[in-house]
Amino acid sequence: MSRFPTTPDLDRLFRPRSVAIAGASTNVDSPGHDYVQAIKTMGFSGPIYPLNRSADEVAGLKAYAALTDAPGEVDLVISCLPAGAVLDLVDQCGKKGVRFLHLFTGRFSETGDDEAADLERQIAASAAAKGVRILGPNGMGLYHPGGGLSFRPDLPQAAGTVAFLSQSGNNAVEVITRGNARGMKFGKVANYGNGLDVTPGEMLRYLADDTETTVIGAYVEGVPDGRGFYEGLAAAAAKKPVIIHKAGRTQAGARSAASHTAALAGTAELWSTVLKQAGAHEARNQEQLLDLMLGADMLPSSGGRNIAIVGGGGGRSVQSADAAEENGFTVVPLPDDVWRRVREKASGLADWVGNPVDQSILAGSPGGDAPQPACHGSPARTCRTPRRRKTNCSGWKPLRWRRRRPSPSDRKQPPRPSPTMQTDRSLRGQDEPAIFEPDI
Repeated sequence: MSRFPTTPDLDRLFRPRSVAIAGASTNVDSPGHDYVQAIKTMGFSGPIYPLNRSADEVAGLKAYAALTDAPGEVDLVISCLPAGAVLDLVDQCGKKGVRFLHLFTGRFSETGDDEAADLERQIAASAAAKGVRILGPNGMGLYHPGGGLSFRPDLPQAAGTVAFLSQSGNNAVEVITRGNARGMKFGKVANYGNGLDVTPGEMLRYLADDTETTVIGAYVEGVPDGRGFYEGLAAAAAKKPVIIHKAGRTQAGARSAASHTAALAGTAELWSTVLKQAGAHEARNQEQLLDLMLGADMLPSSGGRNIAIVGGGGGRSVQSADAAEENGFTVVPLPDDVWRRVREKASGLADWVGNPVDQSILAGSPGGDAPQPACHGSPARTCRTPRRRKTNCSGWKPLRWRRRRPSPSDRKQPPRPSPTMQTDRSLRGQDEPAIFEPDI
């Protein structure tokens, strides 16, 4: 049975009408202050309710002692409370009719502690009974410029159509900032941490039908629901480009993932197979992730897998052909109409040019009926080739070398050995090197 028979309803998670921050603080160096300030800075249009039992206001906004004191409905609550206070917050969310609870709060199952893991399970059960969906715990949450959401006040405010899901908060910040510097503008971004309730598979399935999203990237260490992840991934990859950076491929990386987000990393070979079967693109590191996301964002969608490659020298052409076929493309022979046009323009090259097109053969090579390279003395063009003895306007005579004895000035400072200087002791027993110079 499918995990997601219909599109998950996550609209109020990414576009809440009102937000409350539990644990909002007057300390400007605390997360409880950063969330309030970040949402203000991003231009959130609805009510923002800082929750603080002792302060009258936080970041210039009126504060409330408890969630139940906040006027009006609340769609999203962000928790900056200690782990021990979350169960009570879940109860308040149930009473208030809150749809989504984002737990920035950490120190649950990712610690490896049995009591912390048990508390996490209690929170999940209580929230499910009250109809409250949880993003996190142990995650920075949402960045959605179009919806006025951010987890840091210094992130770009320009809205775009690139979505990104990340199990790591710092990785999400790096991808946003580095991607923005390259020209990418982001839409919906979620750092989901442990993925206790709202899973990456569910969000992928949601983004598959999201009209605002054109490209999806993700950083994944492990998944809590393998079947759901695959279903969401396949649904998204069938409609738009999806690029996955799977971390924790090695034993050391897998151990780190377990302590970071309580993730079960799985084997690298299995993951590569799953991603390929679902139709997603695999990135091996953050740099490749950004390159692939940028390419998918900037380039028009292709109509198939047959491609032509036009590049520099032979080595680059060979490497490009290898990379293309290794990634599922087919480097096809040049079509007949292209070949005919090449023959019309340069008949001498028509049988030489193929796919990849090695442009180095076009430089300095007579192309049959193609224009010849201009040489020195040409009134039409300036030749950048160093001046040598030329025989005619279409080429140069091969360079010859002659030997001379060292002059007195040469003996004052013996020249260093070079390709144009060889030691010759046959010159009447002299120890001086013989000097070879171009015969111009």
